[in-house]
Amino acid sequence: MNFDIDCLRTFLLVADSMSFSRAAESVGRSQSTVSQQINKLEAQVGKSILERRKGRVLELTAEGSKLLQYARRILQLNDEAFGSMSDEALTGFVKLGVPLDFFGRDFTTWLTAFKKLHPMVGLEVEANQSENLLKRTARGEFDLSFFKQDAGAKHGTVVLKEQLVWVGSPGFVPEAGSSVPLVLFPEGCAYRRSAQAALKSHERPWHMSFVGPSFECLRAAAIEGMGVTVLARALVSAPLRVLGPGHGLPPLPAVEVVYAYGKRTNSRVVSELAIFLADSLANSGVMEKARMTPGRRRAA
Repeated sequence: MNFDIDCLRTFLLVADSMSFSRAAESVGRSQSTVSQQINKLEAQVGKSILERRKGRVLELTAEGSKLLQYARRILQLNDEAFGSMSDEALTGFVKLGVPLDFFGRDFTTWLTAFKKLHPMVGLEVEANQSENLLKRTARGEFDLSFFKQDAGAKHGTVVLKEQLVWVGSPGFVPEAGSSVPLVLFPEGCAYRRSAQAALKSHERPWHMSFVGPSFECLRAAAIEGMGVTVLARALVSAPLRVLGPGHGLPPLPAVEVVYAYGKRTNSRVVSELAIFLADSLANSGVMEKARMTPGRRRAA
């Protein structure tokens, strides 16, 4: 059985926008045609891929989320293969917004790799807090943005889910019952919101010790023992360490890393960059999980 490329592309648009009408506008087709393409995919899969109510898309099903990951990879390979056989180079300009913590990942390496594949593409990248990225993308100030949201918030296409952890220097131990000194990003950051909400719900006093505008600033302040910070587990590296329940700190939630297109954005270059970065993020998450398994640690 072979999946229809056009159906997969339409499904990706529906998943991105959570709307049949917006997907139909993007591909220049009727809503009924879009619905037929989704129905065709569901018939092939043998299961529902979208939760719908009165014509509205509510969320992806578990099968839909799984298919979405494969659809991205299939479409990326399809478009790369087509591009390699064509003289038409990918061109255009993308204004990209990313969270501050992306610079604690291999983000610049991913961008460099994309530029090598598509040297005629221009990029303007801005790092900011997730809340600001979400609002400004909705206003059309970015063509594409990646940001973090609370699990299930449904503001964009989910790339991966990451567990948040308390992090401190090797010698830092918060005193039991004392006010917790926090090292965090400015207001609007999902990490900051989660940290403050967790402490408040457990009635643990806290105060701001350091507010940093970049991942490097936060990391340096935490290493010097100015306080505890909150990061995705995948971003913790020596000499920083994860502070467990034994340090008297409340549990933290998981957050979703998602992407969303800007208002009226509809171009091949933007979707190519979104898929490329989403795949890079998802693959980095898989590699991190493999690195953390006991079997891999013993083999290392």
